[in-house]
Amino acid sequence: MLVYTFQITFTRASYRANYKFTRVNNDDLRECLSSSLPLSIRTVYPCNTLTNQDSFQYQCDHFNVSRLSSNRGGRISHSPAVVVYVTDSSDIQNVVKCATKLNYIVNALSGGHSYEGYGLGSMYNNIIINMEAINYININQHDRTGTFGAGTRLGPIYYRIYQYDNYTVNAGSCAWVGLAGIALGGGYGFLARLHGLLSDNVLEMKAVNAQGELLTINQTHEPELYWALRGSGGGLFGIVTEFKLRLVQSPSLVRSFSFFWHANVTKLVMQRYQSLLFDDKIFNLSNNIFWQMGVNSIQIEISITYFGIKLEEFNRIVSLLLTTLPTPYKTEVHQRDWLTFVYLNSDIGDLNGDHRQLLLDNLTYPTHYSKAKHLFYDQPISNHSLDRLIDRLALGNGQISLLFSPWDGYLRTIPVHATGFPHRHFKFGIQFMVSWNDTQHEEQHMSWLNQVYLTIYNDSTKHSYIDYIDRDVPNWMNVYYHTHVQQLINTKRIYDKNNRFYFEKTIESIGVNSHPFLNVHFAGLIIFVFSVI
Repeated sequence: MLVYTFQITFTRASYRANYKFTRVNNDDLRECLSSSLPLSIRTVYPCNTLTNQDSFQYQCDHFNVSRLSSNRGGRISHSPAVVVYVTDSSDIQNVVKCATKLNYIVNALSGGHSYEGYGLGSMYNNIIINMEAINYININQHDRTGTFGAGTRLGPIYYRIYQYDNYTVNAGSCAWVGLAGIALGGGYGFLARLHGLLSDNVLEMKAVNAQGELLTINQTHEPELYWALRGSGGGLFGIVTEFKLRLVQSPSLVRSFSFFWHANVTKLVMQRYQSLLFDDKIFNLSNNIFWQMGVNSIQIEISITYFGIKLEEFNRIVSLLLTTLPTPYKTEVHQRDWLTFVYLNSDIGDLNGDHRQLLLDNLTYPTHYSKAKHLFYDQPISNHSLDRLIDRLALGNGQISLLFSPWDGYLRTIPVHATGFPHRHFKFGIQFMVSWNDTQHEEQHMSWLNQVYLTIYNDSTKHSYIDYIDRDVPNWMNVYYHTHVQQLINTKRIYDKNNRFYFEKTIESIGVNSHPFLNVHFAGLIIFVFSVI
């Protein structure tokens, strides 16, 4: 027997760290962008990037990049090479071509609402493309569609299209959110059980790919990309610049009841909410009914909203809810038009303001410190877990809340594999949210949030909604992409094989040479055994 040995090790180096130290400056990027973009395009080179560290040659804007995002919970620690304020698709094409030529990562910032700040990327010395100026709104009343720039905020969309026969889009409740971010991740909102996700009504998109080409994407052009971009999240395969959406009719009237109980009856209320939620004869009586439950350490609230005129079904749900529960200490009853309802649920003003005008503003929600987590459920939370949850809520000191939101309804009628969104058959979701006022107590609040989250984690499906992205979630590809993981990886290989559009919680094109900043070296041990008989 002859035995030969030699050493070989495969090490995948951290390209984030290597990239930081291999680039001496960003002069080549500055030269490329200045020669490719119109003089009117604003390019900001932050002072703390390598371009400006040891040189007085360039002027720079003094700003903290994290202020570009409304959510400080992302804990942004990297510095970009440049922020480019584009005005149309050709600007984006030119930026991407420079990035490809010079090996830069590119991230698109739509509304600055990513829970973890991923519109700013997660990698040192990246290029941030700010989309806020691509905000046009064009309505076609003949076919009931709208064409929107990817940086348009939801507030102006809600207001403008309401002027055309009371149309709306089935999107989220936050008026300051950028269209691209919410639509690409699914787009869940108050009308989801009635009309599905916003991504379900995306008819066509335009997007810049990793080669800087502008693609038209629909059912017949780039069908793989059309499938993936409707619900798998933003910033994965390219930079979407425009959406063509199917519009839906606004509810003619919105009626809502809100019931409030003190924390000492939290378990009873949660049990009742769940019992009705899992009674299909009751819950699926009407997709016009949307009912949420909010829980914190002080009180519990159930809000039942009805989008329509007929009251029989609505009144029956209210009656069934209250039959076995203690009398609420407060009840609120409201009847509003759709636009007023949207405004009041956005927390952007007061009843005395001109909310229609406020919805037109280029809203940026005040930056705040926060952290969120999310779980889907397809079965009721057990009594034991509810007890643990309530005990843990009572132990904290601060602002933490759980928002229970119903899914099902029309969402469930669309086949799981019809779009890139995989979570259609769950009954409800819970968003866990904690906020604080300064960095001094950040670790304490984050720990409390995680403890609350874990009390009912094992009762969940272990899956989550990508528009509520969480950098700390384990096994994240399965959590967000579920049955769609392999198809999304295949799509990434086709459209972005070098991972030009990258952040730390995004699908990657897998392969030794799949990333321009990937270093591989060899050392290790392999034994070859040759036998002679």
